[in-house]
Amino acid sequence: MIGKKSYLHFWMLLGTLNPSELVRWITVLKWKGEKLDFGYGSGVDGVFKFIENAEVMAVFFPRFGQSIVIDVRLKEEDPPLVRVVPMARSIADRLRTIKRMRPALPRPRDIVAIPWVGYVGAMDSSGLWKKIIARIEETGFPEALAAADKSFDELVRMERQELAQLIMGEQYDTLWARSTS
Repeated sequence: MIGKKSYLHFWMLLGTLNPSELVRWITVLKWKGEKLDFGYGSGVDGVFKFIENAEVMAVFFPRFGQSIVIDVRLKEEDPPLVRVVPMARSIADRLRTIKRMRPALPRPRDIVAIPWVGYVGAMDSSGLWKKIIARIEETGFPEALAAADKSFDELVRMERQELAQLIMGEQYDTLWARSTS
């Protein structure tokens, strides 16, 4: 569950998104009691049905500006793509990036884009990561599962690094200083 303090932090983080993306997410996100509803049902559970049918997914982390892109489309012996990349400015930018990363495949028809403002580890405890892994497993490429594990670990490392920078004051400015008198 996301508490009221985290909820306010969430809205501040949304301010880092491209304005057109911000408007899009504000229209699908709703605050319901103590659960964040993605507009697809009850909390994260509502996103699961989209993942089950998605060919291309991106979970993006506004807190530290990264995304994990999962593309389970197959062509001959080309395994699914699972990669950590910088957060895109828009869905159109993300689709272009995927086309560049997988030139042998046509541009994706659509993408499931999921903003994740919680900790990376919470993707696993919420069941979201298990659903993503299930989609990758369906392809039958063990190297894609290895790439997923590596990418998850990379996201955890990046998140920890960002938190350490926050604590140490690196790359962050103080908004309110404590008076020294």
